[in-house]
Amino acid sequence: MGPHSNPPGRSGVRIQTRPERRVIPELAAYRWVGSSFQQESVRNISSTGVYLRTDQRCEPGSLVSLTLQRKGPPEKDVERRIAIKARAVRQGHDGVGLSFVLPLGMALHLWESPLKSFSEQTEPEDILWEFRLASAISFLCRISPHAAAEIRQLLREGLSNYRIKSAIEIALRAEELLSFAAEEGRWQAPARLVVRILQDGSWADSETVQQLWAGLLATSCTAEGNDESNLTYVQLLSQLTPAHIGLLAAACTRSTKILTTAGRISSRPVACTSQELMRVTGSRDILRIDRDIEHLSDLGLLLRRAKSSFFSAADDAKISPTSLGLLLFARCNGYRGTPQDFYGVSTADTPAFAAEI
Repeated sequence: MGPHSNPPGRSGVRIQTRPERRVIPELAAYRWVGSSFQQESVRNISSTGVYLRTDQRCEPGSLVSLTLQRKGPPEKDVERRIAIKARAVRQGHDGVGLSFVLPLGMALHLWESPLKSFSEQTEPEDILWEFRLASAISFLCRISPHAAAEIRQLLREGLSNYRIKSAIEIALRAEELLSFAAEEGRWQAPARLVVRILQDGSWADSETVQQLWAGLLATSCTAEGNDESNLTYVQLLSQLTPAHIGLLAAACTRSTKILTTAGRISSRPVACTSQELMRVTGSRDILRIDRDIEHLSDLGLLLRRAKSSFFSAADDAKISPTSLGLLLFARCNGYRGTPQDFYGVSTADTPAFAAEI
């Protein structure tokens, strides 16, 4: 029996014990007191609440907004702080006890990380990690309740440390994207699509790539929850590196968009200098950039170039996204509508339409 197991009573039924409270010396809580953002000392914290050392008193039942972070000036990095709500439940001689008010379905499991030993979980970052992890799991289970068990297993035990971190970022960014959509809270996504995005997207260690996976997760959500069309885009995005994405983004954002005679969106080629290509890919290897362009063409995301050999540092390269590339880029940016609307193209822009390219 572990140190936190609840021992059985005489009847054989386990006795419910209070969640363990720990002292985290470097953890602080910021809250608004009047017109000032004031730092309070945290005496102890558990999975259900926190006790603040403070001269300011709160009426029992009153709601308090807190930002937890490491002691110091207010953090600007969202990964280094967490905003939560809590309700005052008691007053002590040196402060106030607060109970966390968590979103529906969110459950904290402080001191239970499988990635660290019990005695190691004493840093503010351990607290923030658990809050962000619990928030991500709560959101994912709300949009895909049929995948709840698999989601919890993946994010609690199934992925490595850095992959869990990426999955958390993808989920929380997707939640933020959906918060701006109509009918917030009513979105649903197919179970296998959500799990696939977590499995494949969790390999992304670039914030730019994580944001694209978040866009795919957000656009996987519909009112009915049965649209699996994003599986095609998941398969494509999983084959792209940051360099590929830089090239595709440059092609999609810089090219002139047109409507074909079939009513599909397409684009005209855009010329990029070798210096521009180096900048968007982060590479100075011209041969590698040339191979990256070919890879995007092989996937059907860029139109294939007519060339007899690779370009040199003195050459320009013409790149043009296909209809599929434009659709992928729009979905990855969190847009579910027509690509014409995303790119701002209308029949008025091309009154005679354009021939198929």
